[in-house]
Amino acid sequence: MMKILLIEDDQELASYIMKGLKESGHCVEHIINGKHGLTLAMENEFNVLIIDRMLPELDGLSIVKALRA
Repeated sequence: MMKILLIEDDQELASYIMKGLKESGHCVEHIINGKHGLTLAMENEFNVLIIDRMLPELDGLSIVKALRA
């Protein structure tokens, strides 16, 4: 089982992705806001991050750059 963070503002798409991942036995946390997603990613340990490029408050590429820094 992997711990996955999904940062996606499209609720319908996020529900579809989470359903598939949970059915495969993974633990998924979902955040709709880029700024909150970055905070959660920095404060917790995840095996995988799935990040949308266009998010409210902070875009996906900025999240990846901040996490790599």
